[in-house]
Amino acid sequence: MMPSKLALFLLIIGCGIVTWLPRIIPFILSKKMSFSPFWKKFLTYIPMCILTALLTQSLIVVEKGALTQINTENLVVAIPTIIVAFLTKSLMWTVVFGMLGMTLVRYLGLF
Repeated sequence: MMPSKLALFLLIIGCGIVTWLPRIIPFILSKKMSFSPFWKKFLTYIPMCILTALLTQSLIVVEKGALTQINTENLVVAIPTIIVAFLTKSLMWTVVFGMLGMTLVRYLGLF
């Protein structure tokens, strides 16, 4: 039985809200709090740690019973993207460059 269009629309809206809330609630709550200089400095490292974890996870391929390998497709795109991030210090340009780089690598079928 197929869900109605309204049910599907509400499901998509609900999924969007559930995805959005955990990202926005900490910002709302932290605006009302004051942090010591130590915690302010500590919290500035969190985005870098999260991005590093995501990058590392996408670069390493682990399969049971096999040696750990590097995902060359992702590595080829990651290196110039990291350089763009370092030079521009802009998350937007880094993401755009990385997406375009991955699109180009996959479109050309290099790997």
